[in-house]
Amino acid sequence: MVIRTLLAGLLLTAATTGAVGVAPAGAAVCGHSSAQASIKQGATGADVEEAQCELNLATKPSRYTPIAADGTFGPGTEARVRVFQQCAGLGVDGVVGPNTWAALGTWATHVHKCSTTGTATTAQAVVCGHSTAQPTLKQGASGVDVLEAQCRLNLAMEPGHYPLLTIDGNFGGGTQDRVADFQRCTGLSSDGVLGPNTWAKLADWSSRNLYCTPHKPAGYAIDGIDTAKYQHPGGASINWAAVRGSGVEFATVKATRGTNVTDEYLATDLPAAHNAGLDVAPYHYYTASAPDTGAAQADRFIAAVRATGYTGQRAGDLPPVFDFERADDGTGRCPVYGTVADAKAWLDKVQAAFGKKPIIYTQKAVLDDCYGATTAFGGYPMQLADYRSSITAPPLPAGSSTWLMWQYTDAAIPDGLSGPSTGDVFNGTQAELDRLANK
Repeated sequence: MVIRTLLAGLLLTAATTGAVGVAPAGAAVCGHSSAQASIKQGATGADVEEAQCELNLATKPSRYTPIAADGTFGPGTEARVRVFQQCAGLGVDGVVGPNTWAALGTWATHVHKCSTTGTATTAQAVVCGHSTAQPTLKQGASGVDVLEAQCRLNLAMEPGHYPLLTIDGNFGGGTQDRVADFQRCTGLSSDGVLGPNTWAKLADWSSRNLYCTPHKPAGYAIDGIDTAKYQHPGGASINWAAVRGSGVEFATVKATRGTNVTDEYLATDLPAAHNAGLDVAPYHYYTASAPDTGAAQADRFIAAVRATGYTGQRAGDLPPVFDFERADDGTGRCPVYGTVADAKAWLDKVQAAFGKKPIIYTQKAVLDDCYGATTAFGGYPMQLADYRSSITAPPLPAGSSTWLMWQYTDAAIPDGLSGPSTGDVFNGTQAELDRLANK
């Protein structure tokens, strides 16, 4: 079961396979040097290679074409340092000193985006600086050629969806899986082996300002995202105009949890998303740690969203969403006091308050395992979570004949976000979405 409030915006790690991880402060993210000496135009050597490689990892999410990682600190490297310093809110002097090194380590290992977007420039032949040999590699290989492959995979795969590989020179299971991901993305046979055809594609994709992105359900043109405090890493704001400009048309924004929690960003995010032109729904995370709290949870939700200006009837107001999951304590257990009647108490009270039948966010497995495969919710529109790329539609709960929204990933990162969110598609036409949003 995917728990929205725990997984959204989370970078996964797989230390046991050497697949992904975050380099500690002062580490050689790219495997060249951990010295982090202050360097400026005219410098040469491994420290420059490390800086150039980290600059590429740090700025490519903003669509900046990688620079040459050739160990020579020339005008092109200085220009990219200045771009990065401006992005990171540092003093812009073109020198890689302690503050710039520290920020590079963070930006190169976590997804960040600049407020500016790069434009396509000349693709460079050397973007990681380890090796140009490109021998056939498979699981069990090690050395500089693997370092090169891992670095290039990080530059080729959209990091908001594919957590960065640790560039450690060891071709383990995580690297093999990532090679297979890249092969599927580029239409190659996905055997996880880096042979000549895969190297050719990898060299091309890693050197330009484009990415391989993961599976998106085919045939659904309307995109949405789901946000909460997790989409505000370090207190970062969401640029909702940029989100809308990237093609996202609807959003569900967390409002409340249980009887005593209001999301700290509700008061800003819901009005800002609405004002930016997105169709917006507030959502409530249902808890059942005590019996018969559904009505009280509804009261808190109603008061919280009304305070933002949401009425359910304005142009752009989508119906409220009832987030109906397993317990969010990491156990995966069913809510202790969750009942169909208690959930209905919330749904009925909120529907009466806003004049709209709420949308239910859930999974078939939740209703099967925790609520006896009830058909009591069959008449509600469904937002269903299922992240498998092997399916063409999410499984329907008992009593439901269709779904309204499919949350298909926990790693969508449109422009305007500083970290990944969950992403959705809408099962309908633009006219149908407009009607649902009172347009």
